[in-house]
Amino acid sequence: MVVAGLTSPENTFTLKSSDNAKIVKQRIDEYLFKQIPTMPVQIKEWVRDLLVENEDEIYSVEELTDAVGEHIHGSNKDITRETVLRICERLFELLHQGKTVENRREDAARKLDTTVDMSVQVDPYKNINSIWKVSAKDLPTLVVDKKKLLKAEGRNKDKAAKRTEEGAAAPRRVKPQIIATASQTIGKRTDTEGGNCLDIHLENVDISFGNKQLLNGADCTLSYGRRYGLVGRNGLGKTTLLKMISCGQLKIPSNIRMLSVEQEVDGDDTLVLDSVLACDVKRETLIREERELREQIDNPSTTDDERSELSHKLQDVYGEMSAHQVEKAPALAGIILFGLGFKPDEQRRPTKEFSGGWRMRVALARALFTKPDLLLLDEPTNMLDMRAVYWLESHLQGWQGTIVTVSHDRKFLNTICTDIVHLHTRRLDGYKGNYESYEKQMREKLTLQQREFEAQQQLRQHVQEFIDKFRYNAKRASMVQSRIKMLEKMPILKAVEFELDVVLRFPSCEKLQPPVMQLDEVSFRYNKDCDYIFRNICVGSDSDSRICIVGENGAVSIT
Repeated sequence: MVVAGLTSPENTFTLKSSDNAKIVKQRIDEYLFKQIPTMPVQIKEWVRDLLVENEDEIYSVEELTDAVGEHIHGSNKDITRETVLRICERLFELLHQGKTVENRREDAARKLDTTVDMSVQVDPYKNINSIWKVSAKDLPTLVVDKKKLLKAEGRNKDKAAKRTEEGAAAPRRVKPQIIATASQTIGKRTDTEGGNCLDIHLENVDISFGNKQLLNGADCTLSYGRRYGLVGRNGLGKTTLLKMISCGQLKIPSNIRMLSVEQEVDGDDTLVLDSVLACDVKRETLIREERELREQIDNPSTTDDERSELSHKLQDVYGEMSAHQVEKAPALAGIILFGLGFKPDEQRRPTKEFSGGWRMRVALARALFTKPDLLLLDEPTNMLDMRAVYWLESHLQGWQGTIVTVSHDRKFLNTICTDIVHLHTRRLDGYKGNYESYEKQMREKLTLQQREFEAQQQLRQHVQEFIDKFRYNAKRASMVQSRIKMLEKMPILKAVEFELDVVLRFPSCEKLQPPVMQLDEVSFRYNKDCDYIFRNICVGSDSDSRICIVGENGAVSIT
């Protein structure tokens, strides 16, 4: 086969004389100083030397711009990209002294003077061998100019360093954090209450989150010893209300001890049991005082009179410890932890060895152990398995203080709640009883309100028709005026606002042929050194299956 081929000529480079290079450098220096007087001397010299040393490799304005354009623009942020391009065009002319530069790259192709018969150089068996495999000798050999490669890498490093420096210097735009705000009317009884009064009265409460108003003039009373369930649609502000109470933006009597379970405990070397015991500040104080007094009594330098006085103080501390049941505290904390799912050996492990869900249980155990006057719970059953939920329900039913809990677990609310607080339309409505009783009362209340509203609207319409009909009748003037006054005194009832039901619509599709999933004698373990988590599992499902996997926490239900 005879073809007309292309080849690349060898480059012929003409080296500049030293005098010619000095002239070019001088012209570049003068031009850069004239155009950019504020350019640092180091950058100017670097640009000049780079251009002069690599003149034979710069064949166009685009290549020159790629090499030094970013450095010129970075030396003065006031100049535009168009100005940088114009400067690079002039530098290209100065570099080559106004001469036309031909593209003399190795990849610049030209037509051969004569044709080349390539079939003469081909091995007759090469075509057959080539269909079986490709060897390393068949691959093209790449020749890299190390000098050019080093220069290109240097330019790329300079650009990357400059971008990093500019990114670090540029101020980061921090998204402003939206914080909820709350206000209330402080009544005399709230401001002066103290002593044994543990009831909480929230009057005329306003809560806003950014531009959204969550509560407007809401009133709520929390009686001591009652267990309240705070219910309402998602996003209406239930959790925000609890936070406003816990952080002190909504004022409650100062004599009430309050605790809110919102965050998990920090994971560290503290044992789970010790973490629960440490939250009882009074117990820790008594133990420390008892230890210090014993050390002073056992000190040989203590006189008999001092030792006698210290002994009396120690007896008083023992009396307080007995009244506070200090010795029974570890057993009580262990019972609470066991009820929440911690086995005895797990109670002696550091908190850092447990996941976030288990550390959330530790936080709940600390709250139950402390026994505050007001306990605020936000979704307490989210991290609990069924056995722990049953224990928590039983424990809270005997709670002596006040509880306010947010939960979407209907059964949990029915079991523990004595009252329900409904948050809707920026107000709080209270109902006696559990969740089922609340639903019944709310339906009856809304039905009655709707009937009253409709009856009043009919009465208003009838009276207004009489007024319009006899407004200009002199004989009926007194009757018209009496009816006008009646309308003015009549209270204005608002239409009942019903919460819209959420409707989920799923597109219809063809029924999948069973089985959709089939597991036959499946076993699983994380690696060869671990025991099997489950063995020989056989399960199947089709498109009509509704499968629920239940089990205790840590029983690899998710796995």
